[in-house]
Amino acid sequence: MFERIITRIEQLIITVGFAVATLLLFANVVARYVFDAGFPWVLEAVQYLFAWVVLIGAAHGVKEGVHLGIDILTTKFSVPIQRWLGLLSLLICLGFSVPVLILSIEYTYRIWEWGDLSLDLQIPQWIPYLAIPVGLTLMTLRLLQVGIKIWRGEILTVGRSEHQSVLMDEVQP
Repeated sequence: MFERIITRIEQLIITVGFAVATLLLFANVVARYVFDAGFPWVLEAVQYLFAWVVLIGAAHGVKEGVHLGIDILTTKFSVPIQRWLGLLSLLICLGFSVPVLILSIEYTYRIWEWGDLSLDLQIPQWIPYLAIPVGLTLMTLRLLQVGIKIWRGEILTVGRSEHQSVLMDEVQP
């Protein structure tokens, strides 16, 4: 239940973020070329939207297993060793995401303390920066979920190989 809610929230943020960014860019282009006037805040808004979309999309990609991995060597080993290599790669991923998550929380908190506003939108600067700790929290959660699946033997790797991705594309209509 909890996983389904998180997945829906991720999908909603990704979908709405892309849609709003696309509409804003389109409206700004039309305003510039048709009416010779644009919205100076659109580029900043799109940058912030894309930050949210990319960071949450990366976490969602871990959940869906769409991140590509290189498995040319690991497939030569037995399944138990592949599983342990999968756990090792997971630990390496967590070795990145957890420290960066902690640092991003500290940094976002400092920005909140400073009270700075963004240049064009004039919103508190911590709001766009909040995408980093939120995205990395989701990424860490998704990595832990993948780790449980590897530990149970349900999957062997954190991501998919290019070969597996091609096979999945051929199976889906």
